[in-house]
Amino acid sequence: MTSEPHASSPLPATVACLGPDGSFSHLLTSQRFPGATVKLLSSVTEIFDFLQTTPSALGIVPIENSSGGFIIDTVDRLVDDRCALHILEELTLDVKLALLGHPGHEIATIHSHPMPFFHCDDWLRHHHPDARRITEASTAAAAAKAAANLTAAAIGPRQNADRHELQILHFPIAGDVPNVTQFFLLGHEQNAASLSNNRTALVVELPDRPGSLCKFLTPLSDADVNMKRLESRPIRGQPNKYRFYIEIEGSPADSRVEAALAKANAEAASIRTVGVYASGRRFET
Repeated sequence: MTSEPHASSPLPATVACLGPDGSFSHLLTSQRFPGATVKLLSSVTEIFDFLQTTPSALGIVPIENSSGGFIIDTVDRLVDDRCALHILEELTLDVKLALLGHPGHEIATIHSHPMPFFHCDDWLRHHHPDARRITEASTAAAAAKAAANLTAAAIGPRQNADRHELQILHFPIAGDVPNVTQFFLLGHEQNAASLSNNRTALVVELPDRPGSLCKFLTPLSDADVNMKRLESRPIRGQPNKYRFYIEIEGSPADSRVEAALAKANAEAASIRTVGVYASGRRFET
């Protein structure tokens, strides 16, 4: 089942996401904002750069994959103190993968993005142990390569079969293993800190002394505020110094969360809120 956009949400002028046409990011963007003008870009960096100079646009970037973990390019841009963007929503894409190719031909090569190869590794070793795996920049690019060679196949969403005149040879691949990617919807205007926004994302710098991270997190733990993500990233130009990207459940609109954050803030050298937003909206490929 596919989630529908909120009826009250205005359609943005442009939504930027990772391309090319038929990528997972593109499929998610088209479902979240049907009818919107979509700008397909080739990297997370390009999306952030475009949004920085286009205040009327929104962007969708991946943040975490259940098989591959954090998308570091996204984290690095969020923690950069020059970033003026805010997280507006977390969107989850349930990914179902298909083997696409040409019926009746032996498969010599299989093309895909590294993430699908990681998820499908056991299945491929069992069903196509002799096929050579070729890594591509996206599942859409993989389908294009497979379309040009009768002995090639691709792993990606079923929609790429029609786009590239391929057939679905197997679906789903490793369908019993959860395979989800979380994305952030980004924009210039920060959401209000309402109780319906159940996540808060922070960029934190801590004093360079023993136990500083523990002291920062203790007020959150004492208030039963659950931490969802924690990642440390080096500060450019400052050797051996780090910023922390931290996500917690709850909103500053909740007095319990507000009080815990106030106590944690007293332990920080600096703290910046990069989003108060809702999570849990799910879509399917």
